[in-house]
Amino acid sequence: MITGLLALAACGSGGGGSGTGGTSSTSSSTGGKSTTGVSTGSSSGAGMGGSITTCPPGMTYGGGEQTLVGTAAKATIVDETGAPVAAGQPLFICGINECSPPGVTGANGSASMTTNLSLKKPAFKYGDALNYAEFAIPLTAATTDFTTIGTGKLATAKLAGTPGATLTAGTAAVAGDVTVSIPAGASVGVNALVYAPGDQQKLRAVNVPLANMSAVLDGVTVGDGGPADFALVYGVAPTETTICPAATVTVALSHATTMPNDLGWAPGAAVEFWIMTVDTGQTYAPYAGWAKMSDGAVSADGKSVTTAAGQGFITLENFAIRLKS
Repeated sequence: MITGLLALAACGSGGGGSGTGGTSSTSSSTGGKSTTGVSTGSSSGAGMGGSITTCPPGMTYGGGEQTLVGTAAKATIVDETGAPVAAGQPLFICGINECSPPGVTGANGSASMTTNLSLKKPAFKYGDALNYAEFAIPLTAATTDFTTIGTGKLATAKLAGTPGATLTAGTAAVAGDVTVSIPAGASVGVNALVYAPGDQQKLRAVNVPLANMSAVLDGVTVGDGGPADFALVYGVAPTETTICPAATVTVALSHATTMPNDLGWAPGAAVEFWIMTVDTGQTYAPYAGWAKMSDGAVSADGKSVTTAAGQGFITLENFAIRLKS
C-alpha cells in the first residue's frame, strides 16, 4: 500500500501550496493536501529570506537540466545510528519528467537500481518518507556507485517509532530537538497522498550525523560559491507540508561536552536554515537539491538556534543548519 502511494507521488506532488487569497477552512482537502487552520489574504510574491506575512508562491528553480538515457545506482543505506535500514524499503531513480518503477532495499541495507528511461535531471531516491526520511542525490553519470564515496554508506533518519507532535495553528509541535511554532490562524497543508490522517501527519524529526552524509551534501554551495559546511542535518516528516504564514523553527543544540554548545557557536551568532526537496515542482528548492529557507541566530544562552523573525519555514522538508560566514 505504501509503495503504491509513493509510486503515485514519487515524481513529486508539485508541493506548491501557496496561498491565492480568500479563506481556506479547517479540514479541507484539495489536490492531495489536507489543510487545517485558516488563512486569509493574497499572495505577496515575497521570496525566501524576505518578510513572510502571506503565502508566497515560492522561487523559480530549474532550467538547463541534463538528460540521461539509462541510469544505474548502487548504495548501502543506513539509519542515523549507522544500522542498515530494513529490507524492503522503496528505491527510485526519478527525473523531473518521469520515474522508474520502484525497487527495494535488500539485506544489510543494500540497494541497486537500473533504468533504461530517458530522465531529465535524474536522481537516486531512497527512504519512504514514512518509516525513513526520503533523500535524493542527483545522478550525472550512467552509473554511480555510492559504496565507493566517503564512508561507502548513505544515511537517512529512522522515523518509525519516534514520538510525533500534532501540527496545529497556534501551537508549538516538538519532535526531538526540533520545535515548529505555528502562528495562530495559519493554514497547515499536509500531503494526504503520502500521509494518512492521524499519527502519520504528526511532526517527526531526527538528527542525522554527518559521517554518512557526504554523498548527499557534496557540491552544495552558498552564494559566494564556497561549500555550505552544514553542521546539522535533520530528517523530517511529513515533508512538503505547507505552513502559511511561516512557522518559527527552533533547534536545541547539544551541550553534553562543551558550553554553551558542542558546536562552539557563540550566543547571537548568525546561522542559516537550508532545505532539500524531492518535489519535481522545484517550488522551494531545486529538485534533489538544497536552498536557503531562512536566516536565524543562536540564542542568548547558546543552547538553541531559531529562525529569524519575519522569515521561518513555509514548507517542511529535510533541513540543514550552517553557521553563517
